[in-house]
Amino acid sequence: MLTQEQFTLFTGQTVSYSESDWSTIVAVAELRLASFLCLDEFPELDETNIDLAELEANFIAGVLKYQGGNGAVESKSVRNFTIKFKSSSAANAFSLIAGQYGDIIDKYSECGVGIKVERSKGCCCNGYGI
Repeated sequence: MLTQEQFTLFTGQTVSYSESDWSTIVAVAELRLASFLCLDEFPELDETNIDLAELEANFIAGVLKYQGGNGAVESKSVRNFTIKFKSSSAANAFSLIAGQYGDIIDKYSECGVGIKVERSKGCCCNGYGI
C-alpha cells in the first residue's frame, strides 16, 4: 500500500490523514486506477514497480486537487447571475496523469490486450483465391 511518506516523496505535497482515512483513500484510488488500466486488481507495490507507486501518488494528488480543494467556485458573473463551479470529477485527475505518465500507463495497461481477429480482405494467397 502506498504510504503517506511515499506520497510526499512522489508529489512534494505533505498530507496527514489518520491511518484508516489514508487506507480508504488509497483503496479507492487503487480501484479507480485498476479500472483505468483494465486490470482485475491493482498490483501490490514493491521495489520492482515503484513507477506504479509514482502514478498512484500523482493520481491521488490530482483527485485531492479537484475534489478536496477549497474554493469550489471557479468564476462568477454579476449580470445574468452566472456562477461556474469547478469540476469535481476524477476525470480531471485521469487527464492529469495521462498527460504526464503515459509511459507508465502503457507499461501496466491491459486495455486492448487479448485475441485480435483479422478481418478477411476478400482474397488470400497473393490474390489467386486458393
